[in-house]
Amino acid sequence: MASEIYNGKLLRFKFNEKKLLHATSCKLDFSTKLEEIATKDTDGTVSIPSNYTWSGSTEALLANLPTGDLTHVTFDDILKLKLAGTQIDVEFTTDATGDIVYTGKAYIENASITADVGSSAKVSISIKGNGNLNQDTVS
Repeated sequence: MASEIYNGKLLRFKFNEKKLLHATSCKLDFSTKLEEIATKDTDGTVSIPSNYTWSGSTEALLANLPTGDLTHVTFDDILKLKLAGTQIDVEFTTDATGDIVYTGKAYIENASITADVGSSAKVSISIKGNGNLNQDTVS
């Protein structure tokens, strides 16, 4: 059954159908380009919505994939895809039946590792959508 309020712990990215191992946060952004038009017959500008773009970012703890784990992807896997310039399938979902799922194609725009004294190593990944972002319901 669909959640009334989405549980942030459940909402996450999947890259090529696999969840990022030990993800701690995620964000999906939408932006619409507004074309500003001014004419000799207007005193101000008129904004007209144009194309939209979408992007996302996620953070996780740096970790090795446990032996036999076929449902997760690691930072190293993501980095290989980025360096190869591979377009990936992206899902943003809770996987709970009835909840919304966003799907699309994207490129990995940025991948980084942060290692501070006294804390676990963290990774950050950002993606840039390539084409439409589709909205559906988890069935």
